[in-house]
Amino acid sequence: MSKSLRNYLLLIVLAVLSLSLSLSSVLLWVVLPRGFHPARRLWVDIHKWGGLALSLSVMLHVALHWSWLTRMTRRYLRFGKGQRGEALPRELAA
Repeated sequence: MSKSLRNYLLLIVLAVLSLSLSLSSVLLWVVLPRGFHPARRLWVDIHKWGGLALSLSVMLHVALHWSWLTRMTRRYLRFGKGQRGEALPRELAA
């Protein structure tokens, strides 16, 4: 599997999980507020497991892009000079 396909699939998983958490949050907050509702238990479980899956997916995303994150952080934390000695854009040098 190519890196671009892997990153694309991970992006789709992150988007689907984010949408499911948003939907379950709205349902639990507005449609099924506290109290006994037979469907509430199902949505609480969906919300909890979705949150766990999203957290693991974000950790995988960070792990797969760790070298890029560290490279960019080092680059933007340098004051006045870029990675190869070129000047940083004005917004980043300030």
